[in-house]
Amino acid sequence: MSKKTSNFTNRILQHIDTLDAKSLQHYMLRLIKDYRFLEGIFNTIREAILVIDNSLCIQFVNSAAKGMLAISPDAIGEPIAKYFKQIPWQELLRPDLHITASSRREIEITYPEHRVLSFYLMPLSETRNPAKYPNDPLATLIFQDMTESVQAAEVNLETQKIKAITQLAAGVAHELGNPLNSLSIHQQLLQRNLRKLPESPEREQALESVQTSLQEIRRLDTIVKNFLSAVRPVPLNSTPLDIPNILAAAVAFMRVEIEDKGIEVDVNLPQNIPTIFGDADQLTQAFFNLIKNAIQAMTDGGKLSIYCDVDEQNVNISFCDTGKGISEEELRQILDPFFTTKSSGTGLGLLIVDRIVRAHGGTLTISGEPSKGAVFTISLPLQFRQVRLLN
Repeated sequence: MSKKTSNFTNRILQHIDTLDAKSLQHYMLRLIKDYRFLEGIFNTIREAILVIDNSLCIQFVNSAAKGMLAISPDAIGEPIAKYFKQIPWQELLRPDLHITASSRREIEITYPEHRVLSFYLMPLSETRNPAKYPNDPLATLIFQDMTESVQAAEVNLETQKIKAITQLAAGVAHELGNPLNSLSIHQQLLQRNLRKLPESPEREQALESVQTSLQEIRRLDTIVKNFLSAVRPVPLNSTPLDIPNILAAAVAFMRVEIEDKGIEVDVNLPQNIPTIFGDADQLTQAFFNLIKNAIQAMTDGGKLSIYCDVDEQNVNISFCDTGKGISEEELRQILDPFFTTKSSGTGLGLLIVDRIVRAHGGTLTISGEPSKGAVFTISLPLQFRQVRLLN
């Protein structure tokens, strides 16, 4: 606070000798009340506030500064440079330097938490003479936490990049369809012509090569179709759903493989499942993918339990297998594109399930432990919604 400043406090100090006891008490009570009022305001706002004096020492610390900067009220009297060593604080004492409230900077701190902070100086005095007025307030430092804003901007930029890459990849995948179809047709024609030739070791070898090529073309075609199904939004044909019939159709489609592997399937559904709306074909695909995953996880037989429960908001359909289970590392990556633990998998099956479920306003929950099986739960809202509360 400058000596030139004519304020309430200085006026009291100038006339303190002329005040009687009652007047002095009145003014002191007013000072205490004003101080507590201002202190209360400073301690309730979210911004961290520090006041430094002409000696560049801390005079005031509010409550927010403790959590944001790890600076407690015990730091009063300590040099500000102790906590922010990279900032040239001595520059503030230059007589020719005009400090303004627009002197804003951004800093990154790693303690007590990693944060990005924006701070600016609010000058309290134009007198920068620590020798003559060491305890006069020089400036208020106001710190704002910009971490969420910076992270949101980074996430938005990353989302836009991913969206652009996904659209490009979807376009490339779509364009691959025609050449693959042409290759398949010509390989089949070649196969047909080879079969017309007289039998010989060369002919059999050529036929084997053509068959291998056809298998690889079909595999590539499946990958392309699965990729497009995973990334390309498909409009929903919403109708009232019969969950038991959709599950029965998905199980029936896998019946031969289920019996060949000696897997027991137990479907346990309540009698009165509320009618919900959705796309029957897409949900059949989602159920089929989960059943197929469960069967492939139980290489030596096992049990697949499919059960349903209804809460206040959702119909929850769970697929519980007794297969090899899922490790913590696999759980973290399981919905990443092309991540798979199977030698012949594309890593897109669960991505397709997740896309279909999210399109219905629902959620896919996955849990499991190594050697203890896995549980995949699809939760579909009782009332169809395109907007879903995230937290």
